[in-house]
Amino acid sequence: MTSELVEKLKSGLKGNITVISDDGVNDVVVLSDKKLIKSAAELIKGTHDILFMLTIVDRNPNFELNYLFSNYRNKNIIILRVNITQDDYKIDTVSKVFPSADWEEREAYDLFGIEFKGHPDLRRILLPEDWPGHPLRKDFEVTDDVRNWTGLDLKF
Repeated sequence: MTSELVEKLKSGLKGNITVISDDGVNDVVVLSDKKLIKSAAELIKGTHDILFMLTIVDRNPNFELNYLFSNYRNKNIIILRVNITQDDYKIDTVSKVFPSADWEEREAYDLFGIEFKGHPDLRRILLPEDWPGHPLRKDFEVTDDVRNWTGLDLKF
């Protein structure tokens, strides 16, 4: 049985959704056009309370972003998957629709270097501002700049 939300996403996003799972409890959909992320979030906001997690999968050279939304009343979770390519590691923020995305997006920026356009405070959240690079990327290299950023001779 296809969930009402999945049908709403298919209709509202004009076919730019591929359904992976739609059992009405744990739905997984893939958004084919990252430019529609805000529209998708707005549609999801009608039925879900919170974005509780944003996970990133480094598929070197591309990234897969998985937005996990929850509805506390009926315990439904929907995962919205979006792929971004190496030629443009930027995507619109959803923090204006789901304020809980604020720190999730900052963490993704800090550790993977993904830029969230329109984010109200996009800066590092875990690492110091002068940290060289984004350490959870597969192509991150431990260079002398990384070893010596604290002034200590760190052994990696």
